[in-house]
Amino acid sequence: MSDSQAQLSFFLQQKSRLYGLAYKMTESVSDAEDVLNDIYISFSRQPFDNIKDPERYLVRSVIHGCFAILEKRKHVVYPGIDLPEPVAHERFPDLLQSDISYALLVLLQKLNPQERAVFLLRESFDYDYDEIASLIGITEANCRQQLHRAKEKLKTGKAKYSPSSLEKEEMIRAFITACLNGDVKQLETYLSKEVTLFMDGGGKASTAMKPVSGLHSVMMYLANGALKFGKDLSYTIKDVNMETGVLFENKLTSDLDTILIPVFDQDNKISHLFGIRNPDKMKFLL
Repeated sequence: MSDSQAQLSFFLQQKSRLYGLAYKMTESVSDAEDVLNDIYISFSRQPFDNIKDPERYLVRSVIHGCFAILEKRKHVVYPGIDLPEPVAHERFPDLLQSDISYALLVLLQKLNPQERAVFLLRESFDYDYDEIASLIGITEANCRQQLHRAKEKLKTGKAKYSPSSLEKEEMIRAFITACLNGDVKQLETYLSKEVTLFMDGGGKASTAMKPVSGLHSVMMYLANGALKFGKDLSYTIKDVNMETGVLFENKLTSDLDTILIPVFDQDNKISHLFGIRNPDKMKFLL
C-alpha cells in the first residue's frame, strides 16, 4: 500500500469520529465538512511516517479548525436566536447517535469554545487530562478547571424526563392538531406553565427575535401563527437529531417552512420548543 493510500485509509477510519467532533463543536453541517476537507488536504500532503501520532494530529487539527471558525463567528451578528443546525440521521448514517443529539447540541451552547472542546474530548474520546491539555494548548490544571466549569454549566439544563418515541409521537400529533386548529384550551393541556419557545429565522424568515416565555405568551404565539399560516402547511413527524420533530412543508411549493422540536418535562408537558425557519439550516433534513 502506498503512503497516500495508507493515509486515506487511516483518515476514513477516523472520519466518523472527527466529523462528529466538528459538528458538535461548530453545530453546523457545512462548517464541519469544511474543517474535515481542509484537514485531509493538509494531512495528505505530509509523509505518513513523519506523523508520530496520526489520530492525535487529526483531532488537534479538528479542534483548532473549529476554534478558528468560532472565533470568526464572534465578529458576525446573527439576527435573533441562533440554534444548532439539525440533520436527519439517514443523511449521515456513519455518525453515532450520540454525535447528533439535539438536546446535547443546545446544552453545548452554554459553553465557550475551550470548555466545549475539553468536555467533548473527555466525554466522547475519553482522553486523559494531560492529552487534552496538550491537544488544546493549555495546562493540565486549566484543563481540569475547564471541565469542571463545563459540567457545572450543563447540570442545570439536563432533561429530567423523556417519553418513549411512541408516546412522544402521539402527544406531538395531538399538540400540532390543537395548534393548527387554534385551540388555545387544548394547547394548555400540552404545555408547561414555564414553557419557552425559541425560534431561529436567521433574518431570512419572519419569527420571534427573542425567546417567548410563559404559557399564555407561547399559546398566543402558536395560535396566531396557525391562524395565519396553518392552512398553507402540511406536516410530518420525523426523527431530527435523536428527537421527535415536526417538519412543516408549504403545500404549494413542497419547501420546508419550519422545523419544530419539542422537549418534554417530568410531567409529560412540553417545557421547551425549538423552531427553525432559517432555510440555510434546513437543507440537510430532506
